Amino acid sequence: MTATPLAPLKIGMLLPYNESSIGVDIGLNQKRAADLYLKRQGGKLAGRAVSLVYSSESVEAAINKVKMKTLVDTENVDVLMGGAAADTAYVIRDAAEAAKRVYIDTNATANALTRSVPDCKPSCKSKYVFRTSATSWQLSQPLGAWASKNGLKDFYVCCVDETFGIESADAFEAGLATNGGKATDRSAVPNGGDWSKVVPIIKAQSTRNVFAAFHTDDAEGFLKAWDDNGMRDAGYTLYGPGLLTEQEVLNQTKSAAQGTVTAHFWTTELGNAENKTLVDVFPQEYKDDETGAPVSLNGYAVQMWDAMTALDEALKQTNGSTRDSDALIAALEHVSFKSPRGVFAFDPASHNPTQDIYIREVTASNGHLVNAVRDKLPSVADPAS
Repeated sequence: MTATPLAPLKIGMLLPYNESSIGVDIGLNQKRAADLYLKRQGGKLAGRAVSLVYSSESVEAAINKVKMKTLVDTENVDVLMGGAAADTAYVIRDAAEAAKRVYIDTNATANALTRSVPDCKPSCKSKYVFRTSATSWQLSQPLGAWASKNGLKDFYVCCVDETFGIESADAFEAGLATNGGKATDRSAVPNGGDWSKVVPIIKAQSTRNVFAAFHTDDAEGFLKAWDDNGMRDAGYTLYGPGLLTEQEVLNQTKSAAQGTVTAHFWTTELGNAENKTLVDVFPQEYKDDETGAPVSLNGYAVQMWDAMTALDEALKQTNGSTRDSDALIAALEHVSFKSPRGVFAFDPASHNPTQDIYIREVTASNGHLVNAVRDKLPSVADPAS
């Protein structure tokens, strides 16, 4: 008896991919990566036809809840992906838990999403949730430990006043403390801060090493003000999580970021075959809508690429089926594959990736800026509690 063919797999994507969206650089590049991965697989994952159902992420949780209801109840998607912001990821987490469907977080770094948190605040851990980015802790605690181990003991710490910034600053300070370092002062800045005022405050104090946790437009604004205020010439050195010097940030700020040291799980400069291939293919496939310039591969795209790869590999173990959520979860827990970032695998206990973290420095290479590797911290796992 011939088995009944499976209906097309529907993957619900909640991403800020519209040009008017906050965080469009995240969402648009993740959409590009998902579309490209599927194209290169002939429109199928594990031999099963796939339909990507996109919905535009809002900054309002109430709106995202409505969008999730549409994806789950109306579109009847089989798997969920996306969530650029922490609040959005928590909304998707709740929808996944209620519907008993797997959710792969492709960007949000909120620690609690893959941790056991006392009193479930701000969120309870769910067996349905996996992550292909990193926790805030993974991108900042190792950097703090590395810095203090290398004799950099005192830091001025500043961050965006939201989950990513606060968690990153806390983690960096914890890392510093492992080798006797400390924060001499700390400030939190609202999204879209007045950078012409923020940076002079930093310059007015005496600690020359500065940790800054900002991303997308805030990173661009901060770095431009850093450059305008002559911070490098004044003897200040800048450190931060990898999102501070994402590729689009470097493109927009030009030489302003030069010399900045960051920690991240990926850079264009990694020499593995998977990375070299995608670094070459991505700009061939995509051009900027305004300038027509090739779009460089970035970390946001890699996160989605790995989410699609992980799902593809897991579905090979379930014969393409998502009907048994527990079977799909077990399959995801055991996937291992070669990613542009290196070997990728989930920690079965947390569903967060255990991954190499690279200490990178923004340097000039062949006429453009790159995040060159200065050091490698192997197999960094989030504490998960």
